[in-house]
Amino acid sequence: MTDLADDTKAAAGDPDGPFQAAGRVAGWLGLTPFIVLSLWLYGIAPDHPWRSGTILLLLVYSAVVLSFLGGVRWGVALTAEGADKRPGELWLALPPALVGWIAVIVPVPLSFAVLAVAFAALGAWDALAAHKNRLPQWYGRLRMVLTACAVAMLLLAFASTS
Repeated sequence: MTDLADDTKAAAGDPDGPFQAAGRVAGWLGLTPFIVLSLWLYGIAPDHPWRSGTILLLLVYSAVVLSFLGGVRWGVALTAEGADKRPGELWLALPPALVGWIAVIVPVPLSFAVLAVAFAALGAWDALAAHKNRLPQWYGRLRMVLTACAVAMLLLAFASTS
């Protein structure tokens, strides 16, 4: 089902429709700092007085979002039922926060490469979970688009700081 079909379904009185719409809006709003900060970093001179602050803002924001997405995985593991309840998934939900923390303390531009790989891996995991009906389909599609954009912006930040 496409996003247009989701919107049509929401308009037809689907009880999850408003939830999906809110999730999409929140997701795109959450992507905004990636776009703004990465494009700003790309466009400013290496000696610009705000450059180091921009790098720090983007690094910390990325680490926080990565940690948040790990928390989403923790929530999926906690709410799973039956055969989908796997204790190992609780442990697998922890590395995103640790990777985000490590990314903040390793040297730039490596930090942006680490974050890009981590976002791509977590996005793929969420898409696979949606494919297996462990997450809503709309969420899996949204995560793939948002992940692609976030990874592109982190790679732009990597190139801008190399």
